[in-house]
Amino acid sequence: MNRHTEADSPAVHEESLNKYDKRHSALGIASFVIAILTVIGYLISFGTVGLRTASILNDNNNATGSAESIMLLGLSVLILVAVNIVGGVIGILGLTRRHTRKIFAAIGTIVNGVILLLFMLLIASILVNAGAA
Repeated sequence: MNRHTEADSPAVHEESLNKYDKRHSALGIASFVIAILTVIGYLISFGTVGLRTASILNDNNNATGSAESIMLLGLSVLILVAVNIVGGVIGILGLTRRHTRKIFAAIGTIVNGVILLLFMLLIASILVNAGAA
């Protein structure tokens, strides 16, 4: 006689899974890694441009180097912002995955979101200062 008990139902089995049995979401890990890499990319980008600008300020006649530094910074920031958007989307997808841990997805989404928010605030402050001038 084959009896179907309540303990055999899938709903009870899913609830009885230990929280340590869940694996980390691959999408969450990818979002976290993207967030860390973009933070490192921003630091390298601003550091490189800062060093180039310092050498340009010492050499007053080098207008070409100044334009190159500004273009390098603008291009690198735009690329990194695009990567942050991708990281944020991947993090949100990682948060929606069932039966996986969400910590890396949450951290990656928060870090990517904060960086995007700071970028938008930077653009807004530049536009306000340009309008006031």
